[in-house]
Amino acid sequence: MIKTDEDNLVLATSTDYVDELNAQFYGKFPYPWRPAQFQYLLDPDFETVMLNQDLGDWQHRIIPQQPKIWVAGCGTNQAVITALKFPKAAVIGSDLSVPSLELAAKSARELQLTNLEFRNESINQVDYVEQFDYVICTGVIHHNAQPQAVLKKLTDALKPTGILELMVYNRYHRIITTAFQKAIRTLTGNKSASGFELELTLVRRIIEKFPIQNVVSVTLREFVGSPEAVLSDLLQPVEQSYTVESLDCMANDCDLEILMPCISTFDRARRTFSWNMEFDDALVQEYLDVLPDISRWQVANLLLLEKSPYLWFYLQRSDSGRARKSEREICEEFLDTTFIRSTTRQGRYNLGPDGVYERLSSTVEFPRTPSNQLLERIIDLADGTTSMRQIFRRLDIEPTFQKVNQARLELTTSAFPYLRAV
Repeated sequence: MIKTDEDNLVLATSTDYVDELNAQFYGKFPYPWRPAQFQYLLDPDFETVMLNQDLGDWQHRIIPQQPKIWVAGCGTNQAVITALKFPKAAVIGSDLSVPSLELAAKSARELQLTNLEFRNESINQVDYVEQFDYVICTGVIHHNAQPQAVLKKLTDALKPTGILELMVYNRYHRIITTAFQKAIRTLTGNKSASGFELELTLVRRIIEKFPIQNVVSVTLREFVGSPEAVLSDLLQPVEQSYTVESLDCMANDCDLEILMPCISTFDRARRTFSWNMEFDDALVQEYLDVLPDISRWQVANLLLLEKSPYLWFYLQRSDSGRARKSEREICEEFLDTTFIRSTTRQGRYNLGPDGVYERLSSTVEFPRTPSNQLLERIIDLADGTTSMRQIFRRLDIEPTFQKVNQARLELTTSAFPYLRAV
């Protein structure tokens, strides 16, 4: 095992030991906390359609209407959210933290979900072989002793034509938190104290009276007064992080290939979801635009640093028999596709004062019209017969790769589900 200065690996002495640490850690700090509400859509196929469009599949065929889904490392609510989003799916949620699974199961009962099964298991120990159409594993493998071995388990679990949704930490998002974690480990003699109580005490005392004004102090101010669940980010037992390039290398070693970025909720809120940089200098833009996707995204990762998107991607098996389409190819298909407005209604469950989720009787229109006037005009012209290329021409929009891709992202993806391909 190679231990580098960039990562928090001092406790990563063996796979089994890290599993024990993580079970103990997420037993004390179940993640994430129970949300104030869960949402669902009345159209049971809506999310499947949009997931396929995320992948550049305008015929909506890659992910079937009744998929088998595995949420690997589901925490307290990710499998619950997945079962709500895909009501026709058979969903399995796995986690090694019993308290996290108990909270998830409580939510599932209150929401009366019948398409969800929970399993207390480590991803390191499972033996799933070609069982799932869709595997979701976000924020998990980088907390393991051997992330590449875990990723290979995910590859094995996919059907040959399946899709993996994967998120690992972006190195440039984690420089300060990883350095802080390693400082805490050094203070405690590079050991894990029972129940993480000593580490938690040191974290609280350091952030309350940090003596130096620097980039660390700026980050620590965000944690002042935070509950234990938030502070736990500063004392993760094991953590590794990646760039686009190193993630791609690990994926290739596990017989996977990166398909497309997945827009996370966090990046959408920060408006940092696009990997496509735009330069005023035409020569720089020309050199950037001719690069293959992975290289373009790596340039953005290096130049945007902490403002680059999360490393959240869709991947497929290298032996899927399905040729990978570049982002530029998908944009060309987008221009030649006709669309209609996506409409359904959204309901929700609110967490009541008694700690139980209650289903509200009212629903609201979904999705709501975007505030961007240009996007609204494009949506109005999407009549099911006029191609997107014709709409661009009618609105006098130059169909450059940058403009087309931005429109594709903000009109036809799970994060911005305004248009559905016909």
